[in-house]
Amino acid sequence: MSGMKAHFSPPRAAGIPQPPENVKKIRRRIAVMSGKGGVGKTTVSVNIAAELARRGHSVGILDTDLTGPNVPKALGLINVPIYATDDGIIPAEGPLKMKVMSLGLMIREGDPVIWRGPLKAKAIQEFVENVSWGDLDYLVVDLPPGTGDEPLSVMQLIPLHGVVLVTTPQEVALMDVRRAIHMVRKMDYRPLGIVENMSYFVCPGGEKVRIFGEGGGRRLAEEEGVPFLGEIPIDPKVAELTDKGTPIVLADPESEVSRAFREIVDKIEEQLTGDQ
Repeated sequence: MSGMKAHFSPPRAAGIPQPPENVKKIRRRIAVMSGKGGVGKTTVSVNIAAELARRGHSVGILDTDLTGPNVPKALGLINVPIYATDDGIIPAEGPLKMKVMSLGLMIREGDPVIWRGPLKAKAIQEFVENVSWGDLDYLVVDLPPGTGDEPLSVMQLIPLHGVVLVTTPQEVALMDVRRAIHMVRKMDYRPLGIVENMSYFVCPGGEKVRIFGEGGGRRLAEEEGVPFLGEIPIDPKVAELTDKGTPIVLADPESEVSRAFREIVDKIEEQLTGDQ
């Protein structure tokens, strides 16, 4: 076998799934995805959801990062209980009445989730099919990094209206988000566009410093033929507020980061106008 290359065929899409009954009342369903960890995907998910809610939309956020369920922390929901009724699991209520479901609401803080693929798929199926989301304008699904079990399960269970892809300017992040774009297309879904996080730092004098490189997200969007949704600058306040459980778009709506998120959500809403 020396000198021969192995060729792997990825699973092919089986068409867009039919929505489960409890998902049919959600008018627009979007996922936030990255090719690798550490690019700020959950921060982007939470602030997109919060900005949509700030605009008066009814919003749910589903955290499917089972081994790193950080959405409850980012929304100030640590130790908030959830309940099961005859109608299903009742999500927790976050800021602006956002409905939130995460494994992080069901385990003790610090407990590891040591699960193989089939158990992860079963957990996501429970979240999708047995949570009482009710009548929502938007569901934002925070996916874990990569193109493995959890993203595949979500895309096979929830008919998505599109996927937002998060990267940072470094080439290693761009390589992985390119793979994520190709997965989205193989699953017959629409890439809504690329968000470049940690794009630059604004010095006290106003100079923009591109710590991790320049223009990578925009170039990738052009190469792949997908929209470029915008650049999010580095701001220490984002981490501080996330640790306190408050999205920056709510705590400091006039910050440069919040303005960037408003432009990103404008572009997402523009693409989804008329989708049901």
